[in-house]
Amino acid sequence: MGVNEWRDRRGKLRIYVTKQWPDGSRFKRVATNKTVANNLLKRIENSIVMGTWRELKAELARGVPAGNPTLEELSKIYLKEYCQPKNRDAKFKERQLEVITRILGRIRVKELTRADAYKFITKRSKEVSPASVNRGLAVLKHLMTFALDKGDIDNHPLQRFSLLPEPKKALRVMTLQEERSLVEAVAREDLAIGSYIAVLGETALRKAEGLKLQWPHIDSKGRLLTVEWPTKSGKIRHVPVSEYAREWLSKLDRIVGFPWVFVKDDRTRWLDPRGPFERGKEAVGLEWVTFHDFRHFRATQWVRLGMDIRTVQGLLGHSSLHTTMRYAHYAESHAMRSAREVEAIEQSQLEEILKRDESGTTAS
Repeated sequence: MGVNEWRDRRGKLRIYVTKQWPDGSRFKRVATNKTVANNLLKRIENSIVMGTWRELKAELARGVPAGNPTLEELSKIYLKEYCQPKNRDAKFKERQLEVITRILGRIRVKELTRADAYKFITKRSKEVSPASVNRGLAVLKHLMTFALDKGDIDNHPLQRFSLLPEPKKALRVMTLQEERSLVEAVAREDLAIGSYIAVLGETALRKAEGLKLQWPHIDSKGRLLTVEWPTKSGKIRHVPVSEYAREWLSKLDRIVGFPWVFVKDDRTRWLDPRGPFERGKEAVGLEWVTFHDFRHFRATQWVRLGMDIRTVQGLLGHSSLHTTMRYAHYAESHAMRSAREVEAIEQSQLEEILKRDESGTTAS
């Protein structure tokens, strides 16, 4: 079993894959070359390990063109064999694949060209921003990398294909007064969601991380919060809980046997807090604010108050310091303020010395 070779009556070398399925039946198929054969065998073996071999067996039995599926067919395989086992959250890839399928789904992988990628850009650009177009292009490029690894294609058609330039926007950050007024306004709409954004603004949790918060994640004194569920970076991190956040958390009821922190009046967990949040924003004229802006707010506050940028990186859960450095320029203003404070102290000390010297001269 495995990859085998034989010569037919004309003396032409043939390569075929043979493998026994867990149900005792045997798979056998001729492959176009040894790379395709090895990759097909690897797919079968992986599906047996993952427990998805029945689906793969049915797929191969349906006669999906060996080594040349459409992008729609390949997307389903990619989602099942790569995204779901390897990505912490496959929903992003799933949404992008739906768009790719809608625009390019009927094209077979071996026929895909760079012109098709430009077609994708043209159509998608009419719907979303350049940044969103680039997210789809990135998934399309990785989809073709998957096809290359599988042996469906011999060359990557989108190798070094450039993404669209993304205009960089200046980061707009709430002031402390704006953040506090927004928390109060949202709390008037719903206490749980007001407390929720207060916690986001004090801990820099992401939107989903905050919604997943449970009482056991907060220590007995309420001073430390542990983010231990699947996160964007995949790392467990510990974040201090401020007095302001503890004050808001103390206003919430704890339901016996129900661990979630942010709960609706009907005692179900909050999953979509947009309603109270949007009404609160409108009430104080901060329509531009998103849930992620509370993360920006806290990061800039940490930096302004003199926290080391490496510490900020750890609290935010960034894998790369480069991502955290977007907040570094806030440290410059803090450094300038600190320098002025030191200068004022030195001036005060100098004046005190001069006064002592003058008093000594007078006494003599």
